[in-house]
Amino acid sequence: MNKSQFIFKAIDVVCEKSQNPYTIDEIYCVKDIPFSDKGGKFTCGDLYFNPVILKEKKKYPIILNIHGGGFVMGDKQYRKTLCEYYASKGYYVFNINYRMPPQVDLFGVIGDSIDGANYILKLAEEYNIDTDKIVVTGDSSGAYLAAYIAAVKFDSSLAEKTDLPEVKINVASLILHSGPYNMQKMMEEPIPFGIVPELASMLAGYKLKDDLSDLPEYKYYNYMSPIDFVNENWCPAFISWSDKDLIVIDQGRPMAEKLMKCCPKVSTFYVDKITEGHCFHLTMKKDISMQCIDKSIEFTDNILKEIDAKKAEASDTEKTIA
Repeated sequence: MNKSQFIFKAIDVVCEKSQNPYTIDEIYCVKDIPFSDKGGKFTCGDLYFNPVILKEKKKYPIILNIHGGGFVMGDKQYRKTLCEYYASKGYYVFNINYRMPPQVDLFGVIGDSIDGANYILKLAEEYNIDTDKIVVTGDSSGAYLAAYIAAVKFDSSLAEKTDLPEVKINVASLILHSGPYNMQKMMEEPIPFGIVPELASMLAGYKLKDDLSDLPEYKYYNYMSPIDFVNENWCPAFISWSDKDLIVIDQGRPMAEKLMKCCPKVSTFYVDKITEGHCFHLTMKKDISMQCIDKSIEFTDNILKEIDAKKAEASDTEKTIA
């Protein structure tokens, strides 16, 4: 385990009790569903839901949750309470793992995330999931991956240029928390413990110079930043960040501004206290954290209601024409 991996592993271990502070008893979890045969336990997901919805004839929305961990560490187990909370609000939640460096480079990580997203269509064959209401969310590097799924979905040329799988699902909305969206800028920032050169090499899949002067030679360098691919085709998005984030520095606000120029609807939530830093929303016993999460759910609920309204309007139009 190198320094980068050790640091992000330590963050999860130290923060586990604050990130998973309680269990919601009525929520059921189907564990370790394989969505790909590429990575064993690393390409599995857990499906959370309230069993009551299985008895309903109607279909329910689903949230794809992608954990953070600096792209090199992390695990779905550290988002258990968050996923149960989403599920308690009437959602299915598919909480996925993915392979990480040195097994794969950055675009291998993205590819696994896309595979996990596409597997929702398979889940919908067994569960009453509404595939018109798929919400993609993540925190930190998971937010990057959520944004990149949208980038591939809403730019038809991007998958071919990057050798990534096609995004087959409909992405109805995004929830992005504390993510890095401009990777070139991220590599210029003084991240604590001096891990940038090591982290960059792991993401590229080969040893880079300490000053990263050769990073532009990475074959996907020009495609590393999802902020570059936000366009008018993107779906609605909720985005949160901390202005005092010491790990992901000055990334949330520029991404929010880009989203607001392009997306049909955007909601933001940010904090500026030194005690509310990176992924502040995950400390789920703090009021500010729950305000952020609840606002994201309220925003998403409203977007999904608009989808229902459009469906009803289209149905009425068809009946009138008939």
